[in-house]
Amino acid sequence: MSAADPAAQPAPPLRTAPALPLRSRLAAAIRRLLLATSAGLVLAGIVHIVTILLIPVLSESDAAHAYAALGAGGQAELVKAGDARGLPLPREDDPATVTAVCSYDLAAGPMRVVARAGALPLAVTLHRQGGGTLYAITDRAAIRGVLEFVVMTQEQRDERDARDEEGEAARELRVVSDSERGLIVVRVLARLPSDRADAEALASGVACGMAD
Repeated sequence: MSAADPAAQPAPPLRTAPALPLRSRLAAAIRRLLLATSAGLVLAGIVHIVTILLIPVLSESDAAHAYAALGAGGQAELVKAGDARGLPLPREDDPATVTAVCSYDLAAGPMRVVARAGALPLAVTLHRQGGGTLYAITDRAAIRGVLEFVVMTQEQRDERDARDEEGEAARELRVVSDSERGLIVVRVLARLPSDRADAEALASGVACGMAD
């Protein structure tokens, strides 16, 4: 093979693309960052709008709306599995506990709650509309076997305090609710299956009507 053979000529060196200037690379990185940020803001806006549109649906599915009609007759009503009214069970439902509910609407005035202590442990909790516990009390605070308190707004509390005689302490336990609507939830522990009937009678025997 002679030196003049074209096949023996060395291959020309490969040309590489010239490196982008630092300023161009920085501009491209900023564009990518701005594009990702814009996409994230658009997605967040969509989620926010959907959430706002769902607020009416979600608010009507909370416990205060589901149990809104309970207690209209002045007595707490039982909530249990298999209820013909299709009421949902409370989130904290315990198979060993009997639950009764009485809704309240303070627009018409304060509500008086009266529960009689029995042989089974009893607890009463006050829940604001939209969620959250405002007040809780057990039968250990009963006086002569009766547990009693009045639920009211702050304005109603102020009016009631103003009517009290000067220097005389209020004779009733006054509980202020920061919302006009909410729930009174009664729970009675049935220690044994045979206690179930007594627990239901105790829970549904709680009175919840307009205060004097």
